[in-house]
Amino acid sequence: MKKNNDSDKFADWTTAKLKSEAVSYHQTIYEVGCYGRSDLMMYDGILAELDNRGINISTKLSFN
Repeated sequence: MKKNNDSDKFADWTTAKLKSEAVSYHQTIYEVGCYGRSDLMMYDGILAELDNRGINISTKLSFN
């Protein structure tokens, strides 16, 4: 199946785009702190598709 990064479906995106978008949403949500419900839903959907592809995701928790 040919990948289409312009599709509305995460399953159609390349793994590289999924990873890039995941990083961007993570930064927006957890670092910038300016996000809405749709951002959370997009982030969750992207992470779910990465998981479906067998890609392990890790986050780092730290205290200042």
